[in-house]
Amino acid sequence: MALTFHTFKFLEKLKHENHAFGRTLSIGRLNNLIKKDEFKKLNISFSDELYADKILFNNFNLLSLNALDYSAFEEADIVHDLNKPIINVEKQFDTVLDFGTSEHVFDISQCLKNISSLCKIEGIIIHCLPANNNCGHGFWQFSPEVFFNIYSKKNGFCDTEIILINLFDRKYWYEVKRQEKGERLEINSAEPLYLLIKTKKIGQADYDKINQSDYEHQWSNLEENKKIKKSFSSILNKKIKDSFKSALRNNIITKKYYNNFENYKLHKKNNFKNNKNLKKTLI
Repeated sequence: MALTFHTFKFLEKLKHENHAFGRTLSIGRLNNLIKKDEFKKLNISFSDELYADKILFNNFNLLSLNALDYSAFEEADIVHDLNKPIINVEKQFDTVLDFGTSEHVFDISQCLKNISSLCKIEGIIIHCLPANNNCGHGFWQFSPEVFFNIYSKKNGFCDTEIILINLFDRKYWYEVKRQEKGERLEINSAEPLYLLIKTKKIGQADYDKINQSDYEHQWSNLEENKKIKKSFSSILNKKIKDSFKSALRNNIITKKYYNNFENYKLHKKNNFKNNKNLKKTLI
């Protein structure tokens, strides 16, 4: 639960897009984890305070800032276990910040429902959550797919934006484009990656029909797919390819080289630096 170089830049981007943060809720008290050399790069006054409240007020014109947490050990003014539903929402917020809390909550579905219920209609939700190579940091690592599906128009959200970040790279971000229907948005890396997510709430969310999109596509086109008949040449071509691959895979001389090549090809295809669904942009 922290304000970092990347989360500050994301808030700054939204500010330049004329978002008014208004009454803001932080899920977990936000620690100040901006490094000393990064204050100059961000062109803001240095602060060595433990919490990021003053930085947020000074740079983003918040009307108010509240924090929600499991306990009051960091002086959160709203105490609630996010594994449990918030039955009576007494106050909603213009902006809800989740900068590294949801991955630590066991019932992730209920956690995201709670976050949505705490956001006003026309308000925005902002996450920064682990994606790849953060095993053991929390309970969960997240795919863009889950947020594209939850934060869709049919589910009461719009203007959803997802950015992939490499924690070690302060120069480039990667804008995530939703994959084509029927495809999967698979991303791998050797570096620790996080997701920055922003969405606008425009209606009451329905979490009862969240499914992975490639399966939804298959289910909705089941009868149509049954009618599609492949040509004899395409079937024959596939059989020849499969036989050739099988021979390479099982040959005592070639199997090691073949398996290494296939693994390299798969890694390169889905690596975030080459992925067709990612657009590299300067921060």
